[in-house]
Amino acid sequence: MKLRKIFASLVFLLTLNMLMAGLGITPIKADDAAEKPIIVCTTSAIGSMVEEFVGDEVEVVVLVRPGLCPADFDMKPSDVYAVSKAKLLFYQAIPGEFWLQGLIEVARNENLTMIKVPGVYNTPEGAKGYISLLGGNLSKAFPHMNLEAKMSAMLDDVDKVANEIASEAQTLEVGKVKVICMMWQRVFVEWVGFDVVADYGPPETLSAAEITSLVETARREEAALIIDNLQISTEFGGGIASEVGAVHLILTNFPGAIPETGNLTQMFRYNADQLFEGVTRWRNTRELRAEMEGLKNQIAVFQAATSVAVILAIAEAIGLYVGRRRQ
Repeated sequence: MKLRKIFASLVFLLTLNMLMAGLGITPIKADDAAEKPIIVCTTSAIGSMVEEFVGDEVEVVVLVRPGLCPADFDMKPSDVYAVSKAKLLFYQAIPGEFWLQGLIEVARNENLTMIKVPGVYNTPEGAKGYISLLGGNLSKAFPHMNLEAKMSAMLDDVDKVANEIASEAQTLEVGKVKVICMMWQRVFVEWVGFDVVADYGPPETLSAAEITSLVETARREEAALIIDNLQISTEFGGGIASEVGAVHLILTNFPGAIPETGNLTQMFRYNADQLFEGVTRWRNTRELRAEMEGLKNQIAVFQAATSVAVILAIAEAIGLYVGRRRQ
């Protein structure tokens, strides 16, 4: 799948490069004061923050749609055009951005400044690192913007939500809850406090033996939650959950893929809510099963007692009958 994607991207870039060279097309510089400067971001993990910083003063172009895995990105001429005009390009340097270098070569923007935004972003500390890095670079690129207050507010918002999540996690005692999750959600799920007993990669890369092992681990560890990643799969974990009686959840690791998850802070809140609701459902289901098992045991005892009473009544009736016959 990935090789086909790489091949298709190379063909697209080669064709577009020849067309641009043949037509004499060169990148357009955004020198016109009437034009907004352009910032290109590879993913919404970066783009959502940049948009929050710059507002309407800058045109922010996010290449990968938030509901899509970056490795499945399909380049369009509009993407090449945006990069050819951009002042800044922020990228994460993740494996899924294998297409980025080819895009840069075709765009031929000699004035483009590329800025790497590395590391984990889907934990509060990681998000704060992204905010600080982006805010610092944007302040240098656009010195007329006063971004210090905005940066402080964004950092405070992350801390506020992080504290809320930590408090709720402690109340629910999520450290006692065992889960299995898609590997790209593990860092967040563990940050919340859950006991991750196993993780898995993209489902299409798993062998039958690996899937069997996941099911066996879920049964042995009595996993409460099986957690998929929206950008990779929404169904795989459901099969395991149904096998072992766990709750199936779907989290997102890019903001904007689900309503009201427009930035990383909102994404954290949404994902944590899904986890907490899942724990409540699992515990309620477990209590209901325990109650049903208790009722079954009570019914079994009642049936046994009834059987004994019937046998005694029959024996007594036989005894009375025999006694009367003897008389």
